[in-house]
Amino acid sequence: MDESSLSIPDNHVIEVPSFGKAPAMRLEMENIRTAERRIIEAKTVNPSTYSELEHVYNEAYRDLKRHVSTLGYQLAMANKALEEAKADVILGSYAEFLKDKPKYHNNSNLRDAFFVKDEAYSAAYDRVAQLTALESNLQGKIKVFENVCKYMRQKIYLISKSGLADSNLYVTSGRKL
Repeated sequence: MDESSLSIPDNHVIEVPSFGKAPAMRLEMENIRTAERRIIEAKTVNPSTYSELEHVYNEAYRDLKRHVSTLGYQLAMANKALEEAKADVILGSYAEFLKDKPKYHNNSNLRDAFFVKDEAYSAAYDRVAQLTALESNLQGKIKVFENVCKYMRQKIYLISKSGLADSNLYVTSGRKL
């Protein structure tokens, strides 16, 4: 699989092509991109902006969790394809190669060479690597959003304890009298 197999055509969707029995995936990223753009606002969160920001991060969090679940299923299917390709190599071309050879020819380096040369195995291995990297990326985003929400809750708690919780004290847009 090359880098062009994973595309982000409009910066709001990640498209992962089908592979074997696994269907193509389309991961909507609009809520996640919105939440990423608004991270700086968490630094200055106040009672007027808190509930709206919390909603943005909750929507993005739900999308990320759904995408990670979908990737987990796809990763399981890719691992299954990898094991099937491995079995085909071991029982097929590798067994044929060893048929008339002495036992000491059977070693892990030789098996690995057969795996690397097999196209189905290489494709499945690349798919597993691609899905693992994407899953890791999304897991990182989940952790960031969790930390941002934790920070905002702590900041709102501190504001409420300080006596500055009156929303009339905060001007978020326009001029208030």
